[in-house]
Amino acid sequence: MTGIRYLASLWIVVITLNGFVLCGEVLFVERLQGESVLVPCHMELRGSLRPFGLYLRRSWLRPTEVFFKYTQNDAFVNESFRDRVTVSGDPSDHAVNVTISQLRAADTDRYICEFMVERVGSVDEKIQGSTETFLRVTAGEPPFSHSISLSLLQTIR
Repeated sequence: MTGIRYLASLWIVVITLNGFVLCGEVLFVERLQGESVLVPCHMELRGSLRPFGLYLRRSWLRPTEVFFKYTQNDAFVNESFRDRVTVSGDPSDHAVNVTISQLRAADTDRYICEFMVERVGSVDEKIQGSTETFLRVTAGEPPFSHSISLSLLQTIR
């Protein structure tokens, strides 16, 4: 449990120092190497907006794209996640579940989902999903497998 508490404390410090606004839910998940994790991607309904694509990004220790998925198409997956990512659902339905399998210690990071929405006559808009996932992958056996969910309404400096 100390690993999860450490990540939660660290994240609270980062929020406080950076002073940004976050609305949604944060999942703190700890897994062993070789296990799998489910990363939920959900977008709140906003009028008639229908997403045409979805990014899953690592955004903390090793910022990079994990994959991009167009509606009704297969995902374009980053080489380091190839054959380890399974995507179920479609971005146009405002909900996609992503399973990352064969986890490695190097997968430890903050994962965010960004839904792409078309803006006629303007640049397409990225709308962050309502859930962020902090994943910690360990080589040793933790005291027990666990996840913590924190619902954040708003954090302002």
